[in-house]
Amino acid sequence: MRHLKTIVRTALAAGLLTAMLSSVCQAEEAASGQLNRIVAAVFAAYGGEQEVAKVRSVVAKGSIVDFMKDKQGAYARYYARPQKLRIEIMPDQGGEVRVLDGMRGWQGSTEALREARPVTIQSMHYQYGYLDLPMGLADRSYGVSYQGRKEYQGKPYDLLHVEVKGAPQLRVFIDPETHLIARVAADFNMGMGSSELSTVYEDFRRVGKVLFPHRLVNYAGNMKLSVISLSELQVNSDIPKEMFAPGMGTYQ
Repeated sequence: MRHLKTIVRTALAAGLLTAMLSSVCQAEEAASGQLNRIVAAVFAAYGGEQEVAKVRSVVAKGSIVDFMKDKQGAYARYYARPQKLRIEIMPDQGGEVRVLDGMRGWQGSTEALREARPVTIQSMHYQYGYLDLPMGLADRSYGVSYQGRKEYQGKPYDLLHVEVKGAPQLRVFIDPETHLIARVAADFNMGMGSSELSTVYEDFRRVGKVLFPHRLVNYAGNMKLSVISLSELQVNSDIPKEMFAPGMGTYQ
């Protein structure tokens, strides 16, 4: 009798375990299916997966309003795949230049760039990561998972977690109506606790066959840091490789 009870308990335990594993697998399959549907909708909204995948470089110019310094002036951004980024913020007013090339980075002025600090390189990888969306989804450069619906400022969004090398995990908020990326956020440890940096995308316009945001609003927590407004955006122009190394001036 005791042996029979043991067999019954073992069978019940095995059945319960099988049911639990089956439930987990079904949940994972459902999340995977939802992720695929959301990413496909994002590609369709931006101009199609094939067109998005063709984007290899972007030159963007315009202006920036810096609320922390109470200044405004010129802004330029040079992005090239993979992992190349140059940002020039008010260089004519003694502003800052940041350059990323793979895992190396520099910061300073157009005349004198120096090796960037690790936290600055991390922030540049974060900037490259959110600027590389949705292109990085087209060639599966990043690990992506679906986290369900998340409310932000009273509106629901589809939330994706995106893993970017060298940067904190990105939280990508997708508008379920337009299927465009509305906001990207990440947590940074500045030595005195964690702080959220985020960028809100606005003013989408088509350049060629692909949509790009022409207004980016940057935040630290709930504090607005800056607003970038783009007046010129070129896709797949030839950017000299020297732009992504120290000692190169502004590209015309």
